[in-house]
Amino acid sequence: MRDFVNATFGSVELEIISQALEEWRASLGASRNTPEYELAAATIVTLFREGNRTLPELRASIAAHRWLSQDAAALLQSPPTAPAEYR
Repeated sequence: MRDFVNATFGSVELEIISQALEEWRASLGASRNTPEYELAAATIVTLFREGNRTLPELRASIAAHRWLSQDAAALLQSPPTAPAEYR
């Protein structure tokens, strides 16, 4: 747990995280200005902190993560709908 909380990132680690996030974004066609992108960034950092320290390991973890691999894609493809009281 200590490694998870106290993890520090150098340029190599940040490049791995950045590359994984950019690959995820490009694969779904997500904009960098969406809440989904911010959530994906936080999730990918967490996956990295959990021990997925190489790009192949991070790719595999992203593919196995339900929200990153399935739910986000469905959310990004569906048009936003307002609750009934706002229509």
